Amino acid sequence: MKPMFRKTKKKRSSNEEIKPFDWNADVVAFACGELGLRLEEFYEMPWCEFLIKSYAYNRMQEEKLRHTRLVAYSAQIGSHLDPKKLPRSIDQFMKIGSDNNSGKNSDNPNKNLIFDDMKELFRKRMSEYKNQVIN
Repeated sequence: MKPMFRKTKKKRSSNEEIKPFDWNADVVAFACGELGLRLEEFYEMPWCEFLIKSYAYNRMQEEKLRHTRLVAYSAQIGSHLDPKKLPRSIDQFMKIGSDNNSGKNSDNPNKNLIFDDMKELFRKRMSEYKNQVIN
């Protein structure tokens, strides 16, 4: 069976190409591996049922990750570390799922600009330092 490919696209933010979609490697392997379906079950299953199972699998994985986060957070809080260095909340300790992307740019929209300015200042100072060391 010849794998189905979609056209590769360039990402807007970088020059990396998006990996081509391979039906066997992506969908069939997910159904038989992670979902635990037999190949016959997968091929006889309606697409909407597969989407529901995929959604349920992702939800269960996220719930396992939340449990792991709770255990790790409890271990860090109970280890008698400096209270000033501890995260203030469990969400600040480790973001999960949709929470992970929501807080990136909401704190400071100019964060990347500031970071780029600091990198440029660092490079300038480092080149000055190297010139002084060489001379």
